Amino acid sequence: MVNSGGKWWKMDEFSTDNMDPSSPPERFYAGEFRHSIDEKNRITIPSRWRRGKAEDFILLPEASQQFLLVMSPDEFARMSSAAESNEIVPARDRRVFLRQLHSRAQHAAADRQGRLVVPDELCRKVGLKGEVALVGGRGRFEIWNLQRWKRAHEEETPTYQHVANVIGL
Repeated sequence: MVNSGGKWWKMDEFSTDNMDPSSPPERFYAGEFRHSIDEKNRITIPSRWRRGKAEDFILLPEASQQFLLVMSPDEFARMSSAAESNEIVPARDRRVFLRQLHSRAQHAAADRQGRLVVPDELCRKVGLKGEVALVGGRGRFEIWNLQRWKRAHEEETPTYQHVANVIGL
């Protein structure tokens, strides 16, 4: 539960799990991989994450610009729709958020070999060059500057261990 200006609401009310069940199932990206970004800003998506054909993606810098979110257009549409229909957030804030969300997102495509070209501007914003970390997730994956990822991983490990103990993992 989270206190939101005096009204209590459950975190799952804000999740993307409550979306249209007829929409295609989301992808699941498991694992952490390290790859180099080349001089043309291409990153190879791990073979386990590929579908064996060219794929379209939406690239979105994370809100604090620590890493780059990579998701299918369908996943982006689900996320956008969930934000748009969330009545917990005031209508004006939703409009501002959606304007900012869509203006920051960029289309990208990976070829059949899984090479994803990241625009220069996004590489600069999140500090991508040389070796990078690709971090799996539910419906999306993240591309991190390797040094930032190492720091985040180290800082987040106690939280992971605590939650793992709480849920009996």
